[in-house]
Amino acid sequence: MKIYDTVPQGLDQTQQFHRQYGANAMLPDICWTEVFQHSKLQDEHLQALDALYQSAVPLALQVFDELKFDVFAPASYKPQGLGLFERLAEQENAFLQRLDNEAQDRSAAVQHQIWSMLLRGGAVLVFKAWLGKVKTGQNQLDTTQFDELSDLLFIKTSPLALAKRLHVDPYSEQDHIFLMYGSDVYLDRFNSLETAALFVDLGVYDPAFLSLRDDRVAAYLTERGYVTDEQIDELQCALNPLFCTDATPKQDCIA
Repeated sequence: MKIYDTVPQGLDQTQQFHRQYGANAMLPDICWTEVFQHSKLQDEHLQALDALYQSAVPLALQVFDELKFDVFAPASYKPQGLGLFERLAEQENAFLQRLDNEAQDRSAAVQHQIWSMLLRGGAVLVFKAWLGKVKTGQNQLDTTQFDELSDLLFIKTSPLALAKRLHVDPYSEQDHIFLMYGSDVYLDRFNSLETAALFVDLGVYDPAFLSLRDDRVAAYLTERGYVTDEQIDELQCALNPLFCTDATPKQDCIA
């Protein structure tokens, strides 16, 4: 069932619906295995997604409600001038405190997954899942709206400071999951260049391959001795041996 099938049309009715969800934090249940049907989600991944969902979405909606910002309206494509960046940034400490409380009774494996996901856009992901659920009634991501605001929900805390805050060993050998939704891969961006370097240290990414994706990352990693320009060029030629041209499309890896 879609929200617009049950809620009268019009700006006032839409804002009323938004306030109902935002102010009261009425979060619908989301089946993560149905959202990410092509990913092998273990219990620790499901618990981590739930913890992020229960912690991030209410605070984001609270800010939107205070600013009378309707995420269902076309205006959500143009957040400039509404103070959203500043107001959401102010909520980061409150978000992390809430998440810390939520994670205290979880296992070390779940705490690790929360930390790993959060560094790579986990809060963005659960908001997209919430938006998809309330708009359609289905377990799916909303990928048509809110994209210009997505980076607002990337936390800015450094990876090691966040690990300390969430009582996580950042160098443990536990996995760092990527989630498939259709043909798109999620949790493949970083909240900072420092996080990108850490994930190279952890063996999750090859420094040359990561450098091919983003020039900022390449400059950061070469400056710190993770990779050389020659190694990046060699990998580029190996991927396209006939022409040695840029066969890897550039991506924005840093939020």
